[in-house]
Amino acid sequence: NGYHGVSAFTSSANVKTTEFMKALGYGAKNTYNRYCFEESSPVANLFLGLKYMIDRDDKDKTSTYFEEINHYGNVILLRNTAYLPLGFLAEKDLAQLEFSDSAGTFQFQNELFYAAAGVESVFHHLQGDSLTITGNNVTITSKNSTGYCDYEDCASGSNITYSYVADRDGFMCIHLNLPKRNDFYVSINGVEKYKETISLPQMLAVGDVKQGDVIDVRIECDKGENSAITVSAAILMEDRFRQGYEVLNANTLELTTFDNTLVEGTIHCSRDGLLYTSIPQNGNWEVKVDGKPAEIQLVGDCMVAVELQQGDHEVSFRYHNPAFSLGWKITLAAFVIFGLLVWKQHPVKLLPDKKGKFQK
Repeated sequence: NGYHGVSAFTSSANVKTTEFMKALGYGAKNTYNRYCFEESSPVANLFLGLKYMIDRDDKDKTSTYFEEINHYGNVILLRNTAYLPLGFLAEKDLAQLEFSDSAGTFQFQNELFYAAAGVESVFHHLQGDSLTITGNNVTITSKNSTGYCDYEDCASGSNITYSYVADRDGFMCIHLNLPKRNDFYVSINGVEKYKETISLPQMLAVGDVKQGDVIDVRIECDKGENSAITVSAAILMEDRFRQGYEVLNANTLELTTFDNTLVEGTIHCSRDGLLYTSIPQNGNWEVKVDGKPAEIQLVGDCMVAVELQQGDHEVSFRYHNPAFSLGWKITLAAFVIFGLLVWKQHPVKLLPDKKGKFQK
């Protein structure tokens, strides 16, 4: 579509960026060369500067956090109502947060939101009495109230269903860790919301739910399949999320220049803090604050950030790859050597031979 997007499939994918995306709940693995966007949580979207979403299923994806602004055929353009730009002022503790192996879980996103905005427990887990796990043509050998299920002896057409009962209003998300490329269906009160197939652990948005709604996640199993599934669900606490969002949205970077190698902007800081940006560092980004070089701090060992003092600042991020200079010199040298080898094999006479009048 010609827009900057989240999904990437490239042989040069930076493993630190991949691990960062995994921590935010997106389908990613550090041994893969790709990561992909599926509608995730509003918390994760804050840290990627995600402003729009395009949907091609022709299903109603409007919610508290996405509003439809255009519709053509089965393609719907939605705008994030909780958008934060490329840079915003967060608490300094964000730079110290460990992006651990619990990446993508609701506990981690609670820690992430608290480190950035100082608001605790933005996600409320649905478990215990809120969860029922049942099997159809499959033997469930063990399960627990947090979403783990071990199973075996799958017959043809078998499936396992996780049924959640919402104990409050809010925006619901699920996190799935499936054993194979299992198809799964998500429905609210019997109305199907979507069908997906994923091959990596991933967090997905369900949408707005009301207290008492029944949310089913039905996972299809292959004949003879024996494995384990972990599904967890949580509801975003709207009041806490909005409280934290207002903290982060109060001091944002206003861009004046934006291209592939230079990002410039101004920001008013009402307090000391950490300017977080969704610029992935690969060792070649440099930052200046008010015209002076500043030290880069990495959030999640990946995203560029810099500490700022209270007041007004001009900030610039410049990309400079020293390998480029070496690269063109090597290319030029190789071209010269190639030319000499060609000339040696097929020498070119610069001046024609002069022959006498009676020479043949």
